[in-house]
Amino acid sequence: MAHSDASVAIRGATHIASQPPVINDEGVPSKCLSLTVAGDWGHFRRIDRTVTKQTYRVPPRTTVAGLLAGIVGVGRDGYYDVFAEESSAIAIEVCSELRTVAMPSLGLGTNPSETFDDAGGTGQRTVKVRFPDSTDNRQLHGYHYLVNPVYRIDVAVENPAFYGTLRNRLRNGHSYYSPTLGLSELLASVEWMGEHEPDPIETDDTVAIDSVLPDGVDAIVPTAGTSYSVERVPGFMTVGSNDRHTTGFINYAFVPDGSPLQVAPDEIHPVNVNDRTVVFR
Repeated sequence: MAHSDASVAIRGATHIASQPPVINDEGVPSKCLSLTVAGDWGHFRRIDRTVTKQTYRVPPRTTVAGLLAGIVGVGRDGYYDVFAEESSAIAIEVCSELRTVAMPSLGLGTNPSETFDDAGGTGQRTVKVRFPDSTDNRQLHGYHYLVNPVYRIDVAVENPAFYGTLRNRLRNGHSYYSPTLGLSELLASVEWMGEHEPDPIETDDTVAIDSVLPDGVDAIVPTAGTSYSVERVPGFMTVGSNDRHTTGFINYAFVPDGSPLQVAPDEIHPVNVNDRTVVFR
């Protein structure tokens, strides 16, 4: 497959990879970057909930793309083509027990047409200041937060500018925007785990995979004493005339305590990445 030539606007120094990865027809990259992200708290808001802000336990592929774009220095709506299905690959491994807690939160409304007040001049020749009305009623929301989440991410994109800059940032421990786990208040630490060449696994036997399993529930081999979960998360997105929107979803299967998942590799394509077995999507 030819390298993606999608342009991408990168803030800060840009590094072009002379040999970026190539994603084959099975979705397996020729090389990938590995990193570990961790934090005290995480919140990946489910899009199918409204009143209670529940969280996905595995970060959606679109959230991982946003996290990596923040490290590289690409703004909102500027990286969706880089993470298109045919020119990118991501594997996510759960490295901690996925535990959530519920906490209520009081907040002021932020709709400028409903809950804002203003003071000062007219806004024409004199300054008018608009701000949330602190005397208005607070809104109570229930949030579910992940406690001490840790994930290993393997990522490859064919875009040479994005790949080369991400590799440089990770190697040097730099990030253009502060990395977070879902919300801007939930800061994350990032650890560089190296660049690797995935090695396809050719076998008819059952394989224990360390990553979450994307779109392969039928391949799971039930194991006594092990239960697994499935979450349907946003996988791909694009920008429209008014806002961005999701163009595809992925079903992630995983063991909540991070244990390996036994699968029959008939319809999936497991690979070895630095002595770990993962599945890209």
